Amino acid sequence: MSKLQQAALNLEEARGLRASGAGYREIGRKLGLSSAQLSHIRRALRREKAAGTRLKSAMPGATSRDLPVAQSGLPAGLRKNLVKSGYRTLGDLADRVSDPALPRIETIPGIGPHKADLVKRLLEYYGLLAGRSDLPAEIERLFPEFF
Repeated sequence: MSKLQQAALNLEEARGLRASGAGYREIGRKLGLSSAQLSHIRRALRREKAAGTRLKSAMPGATSRDLPVAQSGLPAGLRKNLVKSGYRTLGDLADRVSDPALPRIETIPGIGPHKADLVKRLLEYYGLLAGRSDLPAEIERLFPEFF
């Protein structure tokens, strides 16, 4: 697994642990992170939380579709590429990814399959991918002995 893929996986796991109430020090211990890796995760999670808080203050009826791409948990270069391409909110991005008539997101300059996967996983986390069912959770519910 490449360093970028490992960083993305660590961020996803840390997001889940943080949502369950774990502190950053505990997250670092559980995931075996260095202090630099942990500070990267801390900045990304704080940026996402602050964006959500600002959004809810400005627009009380806002949803996760309205979160700005520029303040998401995606890597900085990817966020800049997406904003330059005209995607302001996660809803804009979700519409692009789910529309079969448009070319895939990998066709945007500077975005390859790995970065497109990061975008899709972020959208999946917020529940914005259209047409996706939660197959792994359903399998786990039906066959708990395998997990």
